Amino acid sequence: MASNTNSNSLFFPNLNGVRFIAAFLIVIHHVEQFKEKFGFQNHLFYTRFIKLIGPVSVFLFFVLSGFLITALLLVEKDRTDTVNIPRFYMRRILRIWPLYYLTLILCLFIFPQIPFLNIAGETEVIGDNLTIKLILYTLILPNVVTGVFTHIPYLSQNWTIGVEEQFYYFWPWVIRQTKAKKLLFIMSILLGLFYILRSLTVIYMPENGWWLYLKEFIKSLRLTCMILGAIGAYFIHFEIDSKIVKFIFSKGFQIAIYLLLVSMLAFGVYLRGINQEVYSLIFTLILMNLSKNPQTILSLENPVFDYLGKITYGFYMYHTLAIVIALKITLMFQSNSNWISYPITYILTIIFGWLSYEYFEKPFLKIKAKFTTVKSGKE
Repeated sequence: MASNTNSNSLFFPNLNGVRFIAAFLIVIHHVEQFKEKFGFQNHLFYTRFIKLIGPVSVFLFFVLSGFLITALLLVEKDRTDTVNIPRFYMRRILRIWPLYYLTLILCLFIFPQIPFLNIAGETEVIGDNLTIKLILYTLILPNVVTGVFTHIPYLSQNWTIGVEEQFYYFWPWVIRQTKAKKLLFIMSILLGLFYILRSLTVIYMPENGWWLYLKEFIKSLRLTCMILGAIGAYFIHFEIDSKIVKFIFSKGFQIAIYLLLVSMLAFGVYLRGINQEVYSLIFTLILMNLSKNPQTILSLENPVFDYLGKITYGFYMYHTLAIVIALKITLMFQSNSNWISYPITYILTIIFGWLSYEYFEKPFLKIKAKFTTVKSGKE
C-alpha cells in the first residue's frame, strides 16, 4: 500500500511490473511489424491481436504516467500546501531529456553511418527536411515528426516521450491551482474538452500546409489517457474509503475487469472514436487495485519484474534497435524462425536497457534526487 502523506516516500506496489509487461507487449508488436517490413513470411502483424497490443500498451504507459505523477503531486501538495513547479520541471528534465537527446544524436547522425543498421526506404531519407526535423525534435515535438514525415529508424517511438512531456507542461499547474473539492470537476472538464478537441481535429481540420503539422500534433495527444490515470489517483488519494472505491476493490469487480480486458485483447476489440478512452478507463481501474488494494487478486511484485520495470525507459528507447539486429542475424542464418529472432530481441533489449540505466541514466537520477520532494519508490 502507499505510504502516508507524512512520509518522504510514496510507494505503490506492482507498478514496475506493469511497466515491464507494457514494454514486453510493445516489443512483440514491433517484432511482427519489422518482420513484415523485412519480408518474413511468418509475420503476424496484420492479426487483430498483434495490431492492437502495441497501441493499447502505449495507452497503459500513458495512464500509468498520469496516475503516478498526479499521486506524487497530490501528496506534495498535502505536505507543503503547494507544488514546487521549478523542482518538478527539474525532475522531469533530469529523468527524460538526457536519454531523449542521446537517442536523437545516435539515430540522426551515428546509426545511419552503420550499413548493418540501414532499413530500406527509411534510412536513406533521414536527411530530407532535416532542419525542420531537428527543430521539432529539439522542441520536444517528436510526435509531430512521426506524424508528418517518414519514420526515422530507431527514433520513431520517441513520439510517446513528447506526448508525456506535453502533459507535464501544464498538469502540475492544474494540481497546484485547483482546490481539492473542485479537482475532480476540473479533471472531468479537461477530459471532455480534450476528447472534443481531438474528435473535431480528426473530422474537420485540413491536411495541407502547416495545418498538417497542427493536426498531427493534436491527433497524437493522449491527454485523455493521462487524465483518466490522474482521476484514478484522485480517487485513491481523496476517496479511498468511499463506496465506489470499495466496489472497485471488490473481488468480483476485479475478476470482471480482468476478464473484460483479456476478452477485448483476445478478440482484437477496437472501438472507433473511443478506443483509447475505454482501454484507459480499464487500465485506471486495474492500477487502482494493483497500487492500493490490500486484497488485490493479482500481484506483480517480484525482484525480476521490479528491476526490469526500473530499466524500462532504456528498454523502450532501444528496443527497435535490438529488433533490427535480431532479425538481421536471423536472416544471416537463412531462417525466419521465431526461436532465433525473439530470444535475441529480448536479450539485446534487456542488455541495452541495463547498460542505459546503470551507466547513463543513473548519474542523472542521483542529481534528480536532490530536487525530489516526495520520493517515488520503496522506503
